[in-house]
Amino acid sequence: MADLIFEQAEGKPLTEDLRNRVAARAAALKLESITPCWGSLERDPVHDSAYFLAVDTAAGAPQLLRIAPATAPASGIYPKSLLIGRMRSRKGVEMVINASPFGSGDYENIRKYAEQVNPAFLPRPQGAQPAIAVGNRHPEISLPAAFEAFRAYQKKNGINLASTVQLSATREMTTDDAVAARDGENPTAAGHTRVSIRHLYHAGLWAAIRAGWREGYNAEADHFIVSGNTREEIARSVEATKEAIRHAAGYTKFTTDTSRLFVLEADTRHPAAWSDAVVAEKFESLFTPEERQWILGEFGRTFAIGEAQYEFSRGEVLRLAVKFGESLKLNESLFDYIRSVKASQPGGRSFDFEPSIDEAETLTTAKELIFYMHWLKARGRAAQLVPPNLGFKKRQAYPETSEALHAYAHHKMWPELEPRVAAGFGGKPLEELTHRVRELAAVARHFQGTLSIHSGSGKQAQVLAAIGKATAGRLNYKISGELQLQLFDVLAEQPQGSPWRALFERMAARCNEFAGRGAFGAESELATQYREPYLGDASRGRVDGNLFLVFWLGNLVGSRDVQAPDGDQRFFKEKLDELPAELLAEVRRRNTHYILWLAEHLIG
Repeated sequence: MADLIFEQAEGKPLTEDLRNRVAARAAALKLESITPCWGSLERDPVHDSAYFLAVDTAAGAPQLLRIAPATAPASGIYPKSLLIGRMRSRKGVEMVINASPFGSGDYENIRKYAEQVNPAFLPRPQGAQPAIAVGNRHPEISLPAAFEAFRAYQKKNGINLASTVQLSATREMTTDDAVAARDGENPTAAGHTRVSIRHLYHAGLWAAIRAGWREGYNAEADHFIVSGNTREEIARSVEATKEAIRHAAGYTKFTTDTSRLFVLEADTRHPAAWSDAVVAEKFESLFTPEERQWILGEFGRTFAIGEAQYEFSRGEVLRLAVKFGESLKLNESLFDYIRSVKASQPGGRSFDFEPSIDEAETLTTAKELIFYMHWLKARGRAAQLVPPNLGFKKRQAYPETSEALHAYAHHKMWPELEPRVAAGFGGKPLEELTHRVRELAAVARHFQGTLSIHSGSGKQAQVLAAIGKATAGRLNYKISGELQLQLFDVLAEQPQGSPWRALFERMAARCNEFAGRGAFGAESELATQYREPYLGDASRGRVDGNLFLVFWLGNLVGSRDVQAPDGDQRFFKEKLDELPAELLAEVRRRNTHYILWLAEHLIG
């Protein structure tokens, strides 16, 4: 293998074509004890005749090899590498091979490679570039599949959609200490994926290096959630959020979620909406005289966006200010904190900011989006990603008929949706959705932002095509749960009585057990409506499946396998990380196919 590298690469630029040529010729070597990741091949930045290459080994421990002539000095980047051996090439040149641990948990070795060998492997801000943001609850499984999908799409269409590192920073992930402290008996506690903020970042670097992805990708710390019912609870939550931001210093995109501070009674759609007099009183108490003057002056004008003109009445301004004011102020503070954390780190200091509105109980209107985005931009904290609430539910299809819409929306604070679909769009929900997305996308572009669509998993082809058309392909589309559900699909499809099918069945049983204790809140009752542990047809949005398990089964990876017949009560996550090669390959194949399917329908 070393001979091949020297023969093909010495004295030539290391390009993707050269790496592919080396990989093609390496097939004739019929290697058995190691599997090279040829995309990772790089020169030592200090010694041109020394090369680095990531490999998997038969022993299961990934390594980083340094292949160098015996005359080259030892690596200054990896001074503790292990000497594997000395040998001579076919031309008689003595070579030295060293190895360093290079698994997804070898953080320092991974970081050094990305920062010192080739910084092209580091993530970068997305800006106006379209992207499919791929949530990775099992990063070692799905990240390689994601990079494979993005490479295939880019080769075919010339567009880089890679945003491959994404999970909620204070829901699905958490800090390393918090992950270590979890006993698995609360399936909704932060960190239920057993993936820490720091681990996902390094796993992203690891996967990019091994895939040879130098084209740039976004690493998103999604949904820093601030919660609480009292000032004291909110203050503690803000401090916890800041701690999570410190752990996410290397990420290039930050999504904040301050929706718990929305004052919904100020919205006329609330079933117990405040009167104009009460809203005016709240406006006086929430803001200083200077703030009130600025708000009324800033929004007392016309906003020309595309062919539309938007004007706010005084009453509208007051209601929007009361509904969003505290949330906006907190977002200003969090933006400043993110900026200070990024400034203290080596490397790039720029980042994408995404203040989430999608978690609101109400559908986002164009005027709400204008108010929120203009406030932040005018005060020096412009958002690059603009996330409205479109009425999407996580891992569920969007209704295509009036009848389906009624069942879908009846319990939501969306009183305007059904009448609007009936009166303005002939009872066709997808036509109404397309019109609404087009209007919101225009608002996002007006503020030099990109519409960011959350809860994208499970949406059918017609919905994707409608969104792609309405946004003209300028969008950020987030998925997360579907890649994990495809892992569970593969387990469930194994023969009855097989160990992997049995593992899936124990996970489903444990999920139902937690539901019996009310662990999932009001949605725990859903477990009684479904009996079969069938997750549904993914191509149809899984509407025919057990919707309780579709939504909650993923949380079980952070719990222990207490009913394991062999007494091995490790976390389910640890066992899933031991998938045999043939099942791993099938999960990755489905993940890659799904991401490509999304891209083709969203962008074309």
